[in-house]
Amino acid sequence: MKTAAFLAFFFLFAFATANSLRDTDGEPLRNGGSYYVIPAFRGMGGGLTLTKVGRETCPRTVIQASSEVSYGLPVRFSSPLMIAILTSGMNVNIEFTAAPPCTPKQPLWHVPQDSELKGSVKIGTDARLQGEFQIRRVSEDTYKLMYCPLFAVACRDLGIVFDEEGNRRLVVRDGNPLIVRFKKATQNPEKWSIV
Repeated sequence: MKTAAFLAFFFLFAFATANSLRDTDGEPLRNGGSYYVIPAFRGMGGGLTLTKVGRETCPRTVIQASSEVSYGLPVRFSSPLMIAILTSGMNVNIEFTAAPPCTPKQPLWHVPQDSELKGSVKIGTDARLQGEFQIRRVSEDTYKLMYCPLFAVACRDLGIVFDEEGNRRLVVRDGNPLIVRFKKATQNPEKWSIV
């Protein structure tokens, strides 16, 4: 009996490790770990960050930095499951770990239904009520972010759309996803600045 349990645990661990998401150093993405979300290909802008749009008095809209040398702001990927390593296709919460003081204490990503640009990714506190995010493997070391609305049959890609102010907004869209990699965040992340 102990041998069967050990073998089941071993195969489950081996599957999780083989299917795990990896950072730019080849290390598995840790549940609760902090990472920069950066484009997989050069010349495609920088990492993800926040800005103010429209009537926002505090930066709440997720955008891609226009400078490809900017890593953006670090995010934390977390799963409610009691696991150490994140795998492709798993539902995760995403929140910025460094953000301006005016943002909510737990700046979770969400896609509000009343957004001025439909499908824009924003930060807020009621994120879990509307849907979940996933990270899916595109190739051995590249990934795409996806949004899965509650009660929907399928998840949808997140990609970049230029708005009327010239911001590179992260939005829900079908096709043409933003292909990314994950760089482990340093102990001293970049100071907050509005893009």
